[in-house]
Amino acid sequence: MTSLYRAIRLVGMEFVKFALRVRRWVMECQGMSETADIVVVGGGCIGAAIALHLAEQQAGKVLLLEQKQLANGASGKGIGIIRTHYTHPVLAKLAYASLQLFHNFEERFGGYDSGFNPCGYFILVGDSDVDTLKDVVSMHQPLGIDVQMVSPAEAQAQMPFLRIDDVAAAAYEPNSGYGSPPKTTIALANRAAELGVEVRTETPVTGIKLDLEGRIEAVSTPTGDIATRTVVDCVGPWARKFTEALGLPFPVSPVVEHVVVMERPTEYAAPHPVVSDLVNLCYVRSDADQPYTRIGNSDPKYHPQFLLPDADQFHGQQFPDICETLQQKLIRRCPILETAPVVETYSGIWGITPDYQPIIDRLDHIPGLYCAVGFSGHGYKLSPIIGDLMSRFILGKIDDQVKLLDLFRFSRFQENSLIQPPIRYARAGGLR
Repeated sequence: MTSLYRAIRLVGMEFVKFALRVRRWVMECQGMSETADIVVVGGGCIGAAIALHLAEQQAGKVLLLEQKQLANGASGKGIGIIRTHYTHPVLAKLAYASLQLFHNFEERFGGYDSGFNPCGYFILVGDSDVDTLKDVVSMHQPLGIDVQMVSPAEAQAQMPFLRIDDVAAAAYEPNSGYGSPPKTTIALANRAAELGVEVRTETPVTGIKLDLEGRIEAVSTPTGDIATRTVVDCVGPWARKFTEALGLPFPVSPVVEHVVVMERPTEYAAPHPVVSDLVNLCYVRSDADQPYTRIGNSDPKYHPQFLLPDADQFHGQQFPDICETLQQKLIRRCPILETAPVVETYSGIWGITPDYQPIIDRLDHIPGLYCAVGFSGHGYKLSPIIGDLMSRFILGKIDDQVKLLDLFRFSRFQENSLIQPPIRYARAGGLR
């Protein structure tokens, strides 16, 4: 029975490849100067991962188009934390699958380096969240995630400079850490190119053309139209703008996120684990080669202040006071930094949705359009597995793992069925 199944699957794959070749030939006969089986728009980590996995699935001619340079948007300035700590089991499963891919990145993706540093990851909570943290850990462990409840003193043993008098409980993921979103993006894109994907930077998609039946017919670029029947929208914070001419409103808002970098004293120069501080609603990580600690914001109350009407209006600007607030949060958790110099402050851009969860779907009212946008800050850590699942979804290879993506369907906003985690922290909510 297994042999018969494999034979049927092989015949099916060959038929799909034949159909893709026929479709490309038809488009060429219609007079388009260039054709592609699939056009992936957006050269961040999500777009690069999807393009790579499509190539691995032998999906035909795949183009990856980026309006500027790779990792230009949300993947350009992300702090790069890679963890599995989520309050929704589907997100935890995806994050765990992705973490495994990061651990085997070089072997799995042609020898390229993602910059992954499995330095460990602590979650710190106050009195009101002790039971919640225990519930999350209990939910994670049966999924295979290596996480344990630990005492605040155990966290302090690894980071002697850590203040813990307001920490009631902690958990530890020894296999988590951080990576480099730009390095990962470029690695995925380079591997995709090796497998036949045409990666084009400085190539914005200026429009999507539909045929008389409303199906995708081509994408427009400054150098001409590219005929295709399949477009994958991975434009991140530009999602709302990208489809507005099609009358398709994406509830994705561009928001500016900030990072402050401080230099630790010489006696504490050794790198330290990542810390998710759910008391002060921030997260911190060190650098591997410099005595720097970086802090980012995880308090959503600031986001209304940092929204942009258009992602094109982001130019690295920083909003007033937030960097000072982040610096004070870092000093509160690490008092040894009170007199430490601020090395750098910078900002990046996210695309956030009303429930802080991504939109990963096929848009049936525009046949041929797929999307993976609105990751709200956790696209990087999920990118390897999203690339895998999305490529199979596009090619109709649906299994139980691919079905997990149904949680992130576009229609949930029309259904008034936003994603609600079964476990919620007192201040951090569902931890996005």
